[in-house]
Amino acid sequence: MKIIVVTENAAKCNKESARALNKQEPVVLLKADSALLKGGKPLFVPDFTERCSAGLHMVVRISRLGKSIPRRFAHRYYDAVTVGLDVRADDLVERLSEAGLPWDAGESFDGSAVIGEFIPLNGPLKSEHTVTLFSDGECVLENNMSNWRWQVDELIEQISHYAMVRQGDFLYCGPAPQRLPLKIGCHLHAEIDGRGVLDFNIK
Repeated sequence: MKIIVVTENAAKCNKESARALNKQEPVVLLKADSALLKGGKPLFVPDFTERCSAGLHMVVRISRLGKSIPRRFAHRYYDAVTVGLDVRADDLVERLSEAGLPWDAGESFDGSAVIGEFIPLNGPLKSEHTVTLFSDGECVLENNMSNWRWQVDELIEQISHYAMVRQGDFLYCGPAPQRLPLKIGCHLHAEIDGRGVLDFNIK
């Protein structure tokens, strides 16, 4: 099982996203399977970071084996959708990046890929769905597919050109332009088009 995270996918971006927006292809990273946090379990902020944030994603579940998948057939390779958060230790990523070192430790730690309850699909995703994140009842992030640079089928085409996708893989399709700083004690709730799929606490 792979957790595939598209690092940027917004037409509008902050300074942090600028490098990715200069790319002609999506930029991706992989998270370890131990990063997956599901079932509404609490997220424990690790003790090696003082600044932690989350990116809001729509996530699709890969349903079959495929390699070099043409875009027109990509919808056959996923069967469900949910909300996901990719959690990052910002200070650790910054230190490693400034030193010219890989920054996997700040992106792929245990619990850093939060995932909600999946909603089955009956066909391709259209570019009209919105995922929303609430912190203690207040709307803090929104991610609308119509603002993406690359839609799901394009992402699958690009990613499968380099690496085989398998049943049970999860594709985090790209975060909202801004990230949410995480604070211990907060309760997070996420929805797709008003349907709740994720609830958990930060500890």
